[in-house]
This record gives sequence, C-alpha cells and structure tokens, in this order.
Amino acid sequence: MPIEKIFDRINKEAEAAAGELLARAGEKGAVVRKEYADRASRLAEDLKTYAEKKAGEEEKHLIVSEQLELRKSILARKREILDSVYTEAKKKIGALSPEDSRDILKNMILGSAVSGKEEIVVAPSQAGIFDEGFMRELRDGFKGDCSFELAADKGDFVWGVVLREGRRTVDLSLAVVFEQLREKIEPRIAAMLFEG
Repeated sequence: MPIEKIFDRINKEAEAAAGELLARAGEKGAVVRKEYADRASRLAEDLKTYAEKKAGEEEKHLIVSEQLELRKSILARKREILDSVYTEAKKKIGALSPEDSRDILKNMILGSAVSGKEEIVVAPSQAGIFDEGFMRELRDGFKGDCSFELAADKGDFVWGVVLREGRRTVDLSLAVVFEQLREKIEPRIAAMLFEG
C-alpha cells in the first residue's frame, strides 16, 4: 500500500477529531476575538484621547509601544488556546476505553501495514489489548498473506503502535499522529483564531 494511502487513511480517521477541534477552536477563538476587540477598542479610545492632549513624539512612541504589547498579549493568548485544544484532545484519546482503543488501533494497523509481515511495537499501557484474539483479528483483517507479530520490546510512547519491518518503520504513536494532524489542520484553526 503506497505511503500516500496510509496517510490518507490516517487523515480520514483523524478528520472526526479534527472537526471537533475546529469547532472548539472556532468557539474559543470567537470569545477571545470579542474580548480582545473590546479591550483594543477601549484602549484605542483611551490612547487617542491621551495622544490628542500630549501630541508630542514621546506620546506617539507610547501609543505604538502599547499597541505592540497588546498585539503580543493577544497572540500569546491565542497560542495558549490552540495548545490547550490539542492537549485536551490528546488526553481524551489517551483515556479511551480498551474496546475503543482496540478498534482504533486495529483500523490504524490494517490501514498502514504494507506487507502484513510487520512487527508491532506496542505502548506498555496497551500491551493487554494485543492478546491472541486481537492478533488473529489483525491477521484475518489484512488483505493477503499476513504474519503480524508482536515485538519483544515495548515502545517508549503512551498510546499507539509502531510497525516495523526491516529498515521501514511506520510510527502510529499518539504523539506522531497528532503532530501530523496538527500540521494538517493548524492553518485552518489558526485562521479562525487569528482573523481580525
């Protein structure tokens, strides 16, 4: 299976989470935009009144400096919101029930496996999911000859798997999948948060 199809499969499964992230980011972004627009408006009026009274170069410098500081604080707050949305989504995935995790892991493995002969490195906390019944489901679900095996070593990640065969590795750990998802949807989220 070409790597593009693997990423397409991962991206499709991540779209559901992305939709929720986009909606939540849009809501939080609207609140932040309104809050800071009101503050900016009040500050602009206050600064305009002050500037009209003082009108000197020093006062102009103060206005520019205050506006820059306000922009910096708005940008920092928006970044915090964006980071908190991702952190919350990671926590929710990490807290999935074993049954839900099992289904997601199965789909990720079957959608990303190339030969069916990959060795599966699992997260220590999810080792219990990979019993003989689950391994049989994986082997039966793969189209073609399949001999998935569990790696003797455990991964140093919290959730997910790594598929490896020879020098080829497909990292489906939560951190890597989320980083790929973040790269894909962050421009859309940022556009909603940072407009205006």
